[in-house]
Order: sequence, then structure tokens, then C-alpha cells
Amino acid sequence: MFKHLTAITFFAATSLGLSSQASAALILDTYASGTATPTTIGGYAMTDFSVTNGMGGSTTNVMSPISGSLNFLDQNDSPLAMSRRLADDVSWWNNGEVSDYDIYTTSNYLITILLPENTRAFSFSVGANLGSTSNNAWLTATESSGLGIDNQYWFNVNRNNTPGFGIYANNSNGDCSAITSVTIDPEYWGVGNFSINQDQCTTTSVPEPSSVALLALGLLGFSLFRRKNNA
Repeated sequence: MFKHLTAITFFAATSLGLSSQASAALILDTYASGTATPTTIGGYAMTDFSVTNGMGGSTTNVMSPISGSLNFLDQNDSPLAMSRRLADDVSWWNNGEVSDYDIYTTSNYLITILLPENTRAFSFSVGANLGSTSNNAWLTATESSGLGIDNQYWFNVNRNNTPGFGIYANNSNGDCSAITSVTIDPEYWGVGNFSINQDQCTTTSVPEPSSVALLALGLLGFSLFRRKNNA
């Protein structure tokens, strides 16, 4: 079971069939610990990030499997070096993915993930080596147009609970909004299991009414000219 939330309301759902609310520009889905992130979020087909960081070390950014990169920032909007780990190597990371994947850990209490251009949907998991059973972390999200998720969504994360999240732009009303960043605030924790959707907005070119009128008048004049010459 997952919860389906907007910036100001939430309701429970029992399947991965997602619905949308026109009042929300960004929509947040939550996935219980032990649940694999779905391959489609809000109608967007997701692409998993490649597993590349088993080498260890640290990094301030991660390449998207489509284009561009994710960039990690601290509470002062400065680049934040995250330790590179593999989920299977961390005993306190638990979710339902079958394959191993990358996670990024830190003791910093807040991180902002800047997303690459044209990000329509983004999913991730959050884990922490904590024993707390109360809501001890929150997240928000911003977008290129619209309200975003501007209030803090609080959740619990601990060594036995690794929740997953999917955030997507609700462009069902014809908008072309994109997710620009996600900010998360737990302590002594990790974030990873990234997947993403990036695409260009496409529009259909429609002739202006004046152009259509001129074209119709031109065809009518040509028709009258032919009829006059044939009389």
C-alpha cells in the first residue's frame, strides 16, 4: 500500500493505479518499507540509475541515465560530498528491490538534490541508522512552474524502515512543469535507489485564426476567378 499526497492533502490507495488532482502541480507518492519502487509513476515511465559507485569514495553529483546530472547541496546551498555506498553493503537499508543499487550517505542534517533539466518524475528511497519510531524527517520539492510541494511532508525513517517516494509533475491540464529540486532532512542517513523521467514538452502547431481566414478567402477568390474565366 502507498499513500498518494498533494502539497496539502493525502489519501490512501491500494494499488499502483495512480489518480491526479488538478489543484496540485506536483504529486507525492509514498511507498512502504519493503516495497520496490514501481517502474511507472503518475503515468511516467521511469529509468533506473546505473549501479556505478561500488568503488566507494565520495561525490557531489550523479550522472542521470538520460541526460545531465543530480547535484547535492547542503543547507547553505554549497556542494555537498556524499559517501558512495551499495545498498547491499549497508545492514540498516531495507526495501523491496531485488537488485543492488547505489545509495549516498552523510551525517549532514539537510540535503537538497538539484535535478537535471526536464525532470517530470523522480523516485528515491531514504534510510537511516536510527532507532526512532516517530516522524523524524521531512521533505519538500520545487518545480519550474506551479506551487510545488511547499509544506514539509514528515515521515519516519530508521534502521528497520526504509520508505520510498515518487514525485511527479501533474501536467494533465496542459502545463509543462518540471521538478527542479527535492530537499530532505533526516540525520545520519542515506538516500538512493534513484529513478527518473526526463522528456521534452511538445506542442502541436495550430494556425492563427487570421491565417485560416486569409487562406479561406484566397481559395474562394481562386474559385470565383476560375468560374468567371470558364463562363
